[in-house]
Amino acid sequence: MSRTANLTRERIIEVAAVVAERDGSDHVTVRALGEALGCDPTALYRHFRNVDELHRALGDHFLAAVDVVPRPREAWRAAVRRMCIELRQAQLRQPRLAAFVHAAPTRLANELAITEALLRELRRGGFKPVAAVRAYHALVELTVGSAAIDAPLADMPTAVRTATYRHWRNDYSALDAEAFPATTEVAKHLYDGSADDRFTDALDLMLSGLVALRR
Repeated sequence: MSRTANLTRERIIEVAAVVAERDGSDHVTVRALGEALGCDPTALYRHFRNVDELHRALGDHFLAAVDVVPRPREAWRAAVRRMCIELRQAQLRQPRLAAFVHAAPTRLANELAITEALLRELRRGGFKPVAAVRAYHALVELTVGSAAIDAPLADMPTAVRTATYRHWRNDYSALDAEAFPATTEVAKHLYDGSADDRFTDALDLMLSGLVALRR
């Protein structure tokens, strides 16, 4: 039986994920996948209408790591917080796949499930429809944006990340205090702790602010 006959949508996504993680998102092309799969590149169009659909499916692939199933007795705020943390962690684990969701939502199974779950919890928390949408967008922007910012350092050893943050603080501390009085005053606290801690702090601040929006 030929490789083309064994070709499935799932197999294509699996190999595309390997190519993306190895070579970067720009290298996930029909030609590259045809070579990796050992088939004519045009065979991929039997499973995907175009490259954009393939890229969206690839971006949706890693989002399956987010647990969207309602948990008994879990408060709405705890559920939203947990899902945002899981979404960020999923992106940090596979940053090159995450690049496929930065430009637009995939509108496929896993992204739709996350969207539904976040909106479900916000509505359960008392947010009216428009307020729930505003809260949802704020949470997604924070979570996806944070992962994109933190991804370059995420794979580094802890000691290297700590030294990098220390170097940044030293640069801020060395600024002219007259030109940058506010920055130099707090320089020793900038980028203190881990990126995970800074994200959860920002997330908690946002959730507290969203309660006011709910009212």
